[in-house]
Amino acid sequence: MNKKELVSTVATQCGCTQAQAAEFFEAFTGAIVGHLKSEGDGGEVNMPGFGKFVAKHRPSREMRNPATGQMMMSKAKTGIQFKTSAALKDI
Repeated sequence: MNKKELVSTVATQCGCTQAQAAEFFEAFTGAIVGHLKSEGDGGEVNMPGFGKFVAKHRPSREMRNPATGQMMMSKAKTGIQFKTSAALKDI
């Protein structure tokens, strides 16, 4: 399922237009991203019955460039991890 299909399904189930469902989807994802950005490392968005989005810090590390074989350092960054709920795992 892609974004267009998801928006169409939400619009059908809620009895609203696709434009309204798309606006809801953008607001929903924007709220999740905004919260995780503001909280930084360790921030989380928990949705019971679905799962949890968690911001995790990844430190810099030494790695090998596959093209040249030269050792280099990767950048430290914060990534997002999704942990599914038990109800979703049962599906």
